[in-house]
Amino acid sequence: MTEDAPRLSGRSAIVTGGGKGLGSAICRELGSAGMSVGIIEVDPASGAGMKAELEASGVTAALVVADVSDSGAATRAIERLANQFGALDVLVNNAGISRIGPFVHELSDEDWAEPLAVMQSGVFYCMRAAARMMLPRQAGNIINIASIRAFSPMPGRMMYAPAKAAVVMMTRIAAGELGPSGIRVNAVAPGFIRTEMHETDVARGVIDEERYLSAIPARRFGDPREVASVVRFLCSDAASYVNGTCITVDGGLTTIPSG
Repeated sequence: MTEDAPRLSGRSAIVTGGGKGLGSAICRELGSAGMSVGIIEVDPASGAGMKAELEASGVTAALVVADVSDSGAATRAIERLANQFGALDVLVNNAGISRIGPFVHELSDEDWAEPLAVMQSGVFYCMRAAARMMLPRQAGNIINIASIRAFSPMPGRMMYAPAKAAVVMMTRIAAGELGPSGIRVNAVAPGFIRTEMHETDVARGVIDEERYLSAIPARRFGDPREVASVVRFLCSDAASYVNGTCITVDGGLTTIPSG
């Protein structure tokens, strides 16, 4: 956190997939800004660990163990946390799964269905539930974590990229629908960020680090905190006129030719 980072004291946020990776960095960043943080996590251990860490640093935190791909579970989790905090100011739709794998002709129905369930339907279920909580107050902020793969295709990403592309379009549609009611909806599209998910893909041999490092103008991979700081900005009043956009955080990979 920098000295001039916006403070968000007295506000509440829910972060899906908040137990590890980008989600945990976002939880820490929003907690350090003074927000109460609700965690929705499918993995009980990582969720409990994040909650304990936040509380140890003086942050008001709560956890609901739920699978966001289940409509009823996602809705109940959002409602429970919003009621616990008394109101819902921010939803960060972060829950996701990494899928780099078979090409289109090798994909099974199960391969295709799981990423869409988590990263498209799950985002929709949570966004819908949050909007219903925010509309009576005529205020709120929804931030969806997309990916550069939403607009930058890569072989082996048939299971992943379409879901992230849908997240960007759902963001734009919801921003137009909810904006007149004081609710902003934006997306963040990370590039290659050093998370546990990234390291797992490297270990599997499906990401060639040297190849991508040579293509990224910044010549390094991102830190989860660099994505979290953008989320923090979007949560703040400094972004009060930012709506319906997708901010890319990728060191220039998708916007600057590599040479």
